[in-house]
Amino acid sequence: MKPIKKSNISQQVFERIRDQIIKGVWKPGEKIPSENELSSILDVSRISIRAALQKLITLGLLEARQGEGTYVKELDPAIYMNSLIPIMALNGKQSILMMEFRQAIEIETAGLAADKATDEDIEKLEKIYKKMELYKDDGEPFCNEDLNFHVALAEMTGNPFIIQVFYIIKDIFGATIVDIYCHRGEFHGLYYHKKILEAIKKKDRNLTREIMEEHILDSIESLMNSEKNSKVN
Repeated sequence: MKPIKKSNISQQVFERIRDQIIKGVWKPGEKIPSENELSSILDVSRISIRAALQKLITLGLLEARQGEGTYVKELDPAIYMNSLIPIMALNGKQSILMMEFRQAIEIETAGLAADKATDEDIEKLEKIYKKMELYKDDGEPFCNEDLNFHVALAEMTGNPFIIQVFYIIKDIFGATIVDIYCHRGEFHGLYYHKKILEAIKKKDRNLTREIMEEHILDSIESLMNSEKNSKVN
């Protein structure tokens, strides 16, 4: 094995350009500077620029148009699943798509968690819920505990496939929770999580599923209304 290089120029160029896109400095449909311009701006060779651009094109962040230049692509929601792309703020449509995905997997996950819940599992959920109450006026830690609650439900199933899916999507999952919190505040989360917790304590699979479905559908409705209002305004 060869020693790892401490400084990889093309990787640094890749990260600089990627961050310009993710932070919205360069917007979808916008033409980015040419290779020569980027080489001058970043003070690196065109070879490093070309390698970085090719990587970004492969990832779906950029597209090269013959004879025109390189443009920022409209981001596909699937891009959020790529570990090379840091999690960014979701727009309304993307949050709704993620909530639909949650609807597809979380209802049955909650029901299975209710079936398999142990006393230790319930105690863990109670501790998480108490932290949610404690942080109700502090967005970031509140959202973190909200996410922990849902991950704990997945872990309670004991199913390695469900657990792995939740860990893969954990960051993007968390981004939707932040989006919902920004629209609804803490009441929405506290209300439904308490009802889910009480249903699990009863080991009532059907009730747990019903509450989770209501929780997700209510969130989707809220996001859709917000999206409509933003278009009107």
